[in-house]
Order: sequence, then structure tokens, then C-alpha cells
Amino acid sequence: MTATGFVAEVPVRWSDIDMYQHVNHATMVTILEEARVVFLKQAFAVDIATTGLLIADVNVAYKGQLRLTDSPLQVTMWTKRLRAVDFTLGYEVRSVHAEPDSRPAVIASTQLAAFDIEEQRLVRLAPHHREFLQRWAR
Repeated sequence: MTATGFVAEVPVRWSDIDMYQHVNHATMVTILEEARVVFLKQAFAVDIATTGLLIADVNVAYKGQLRLTDSPLQVTMWTKRLRAVDFTLGYEVRSVHAEPDSRPAVIASTQLAAFDIEEQRLVRLAPHHREFLQRWAR
């Protein structure tokens, strides 16, 4: 299946590598975050002082190896689910050398909830947030 969605390139740093010369499993969550920030800033940067996003759930499945020589990693993202106050993003992570329709080395998802920073409570996603996320639905 050809990967469709927003693609962000995230460089692998020397400090991301474990003693076996692989991208460390815990570092992958940070790599997903770096890609997600690039993706979501288009829709959420306008409201950054008032509306935040909380991580409600993270799932990561490792299907193959990634190494320093695979840098930058290609992180493909899309909207898997969209609800009133939360949404779930899907991810596929591949080496820069991989074909776009190749098997991803990592498959992941994160559930994020909209949060009013001042009132410290969950809030509904704004119409412009929903519109942005719907454009990337897969």
C-alpha cells in the first residue's frame, strides 16, 4: 500500500542510537513527537497560548531496524480518528532510502486531546482544527 499522508523528515542524532547501533526504542517516541509538531503547527500554532494538546495514548510497534545511516527518517502521518475533543494520528516510519510503498520499520499511533490551558480542562476541537485534521483523514 502506498503511504499517503503528511511526510516529515526527522534526522537521527548520534545520541538516538543504542549500543547495538539501532535507533533506541524510547527515542522513537521523541522522533514521532518531532514529526507531529511539524505536522500540527499548521493548524494549532495560532492557538498555542490558549489551546494545548495532551497525549492520552501512545502505541508503537517495531517492525524493522532503523540505524544512523537511515537518517533522516521519513515519518508519514494521517488522521485515523476524529472526535469532539480528541483525535488519533497514525504514523509509519521508514528510512530515507526506503521506497514510499515499502513495509514501514515502525507503525505507531497517538491519541491527543484538546486542552484549555487557562481553565485546565478538556475542550472541543475548534472548527479550523477539525477541518485541518479531516483533510488528512485516511
